[in-house]
Amino acid sequence: MLMRHHPMFGCHGNFNPHLWSDENSENEIYMSPRADIIECSDEYLILAELPGVDKNNFKVEFEKNTLTITGKKNKYERKEGEQFLRVERQCGDYQRSFRIGNEINTEQISAKYANGILEIHLPKTQVSQSKSVEIQIN
Repeated sequence: MLMRHHPMFGCHGNFNPHLWSDENSENEIYMSPRADIIECSDEYLILAELPGVDKNNFKVEFEKNTLTITGKKNKYERKEGEQFLRVERQCGDYQRSFRIGNEINTEQISAKYANGILEIHLPKTQVSQSKSVEIQIN
């Protein structure tokens, strides 16, 4: 698959390349969700993986041309008599930010979350906007 840099998007923040590593640890870590960015004729689409995360445990904000996803993935609380034989699923705080150009209609940004995928729609516009907004997730 050919990956190319798009001048409209830049990614920053603490990227963790070992997000799904084979690490045997119960410790919470800092995570950075993986995402795809797709350009359509009338919008940009971000698909971010947030498996096992309740939609009430994260938020999406757009401020100063930066779209940021933040939240927390809670760890499994052991019940009496349970013992972990292996721990591969990671938990903890996470954040992912995308620096976005001025071509976004901030009034029309929308998001929905289903089956562990956060889908963020960023409609294109010709007018430069830099308004701060919190995006509601359906």
